Amino acid sequence: MAKLGDAFSDDERRKSVARQLLPGTVIYLEVAFPEGPRSKYLIVAQVDDECCTFIVNSKIRRFIETHPTLSVCQVRIDAARHAFLDHDSYIACHEVLRLPTAGVIAELIANMSRIKGSLHADVRTEVIAAVKRAPTLSPVEQTRIADALSASSD
Repeated sequence: MAKLGDAFSDDERRKSVARQLLPGTVIYLEVAFPEGPRSKYLIVAQVDDECCTFIVNSKIRRFIETHPTLSVCQVRIDAARHAFLDHDSYIACHEVLRLPTAGVIAELIANMSRIKGSLHADVRTEVIAAVKRAPTLSPVEQTRIADALSASSD
């Protein structure tokens, strides 16, 4: 079955992806993990040469739960305000997953349905707060990501 995006040229799809690939956008991509690739929801945190993202997990890992400095960096993302989710999940704001922006754009152009939407404003505010208290992120990184998420919500 043809997709609506197939009716548009590559250039038009590229422009659409570029307009939508902003901090706070939720995308769904295959991510390479040590145990093998898995499709994951990702929250775009900042975009330049690299696309800095946070991974969305179904639950908080046991290791994270037992470390209070990391557990306070997990932000609940609710299915009620994020229709693309089947159930409430958690954004891991203690760890940035960096992906080449050109590669992310290419994947999204190939399948634009992988752009899922945007974070609700209240959740975005919680993500910014979690980033600012993440001991695993440098102060420069905290500021850069928090500023990018704040600016894109204006």
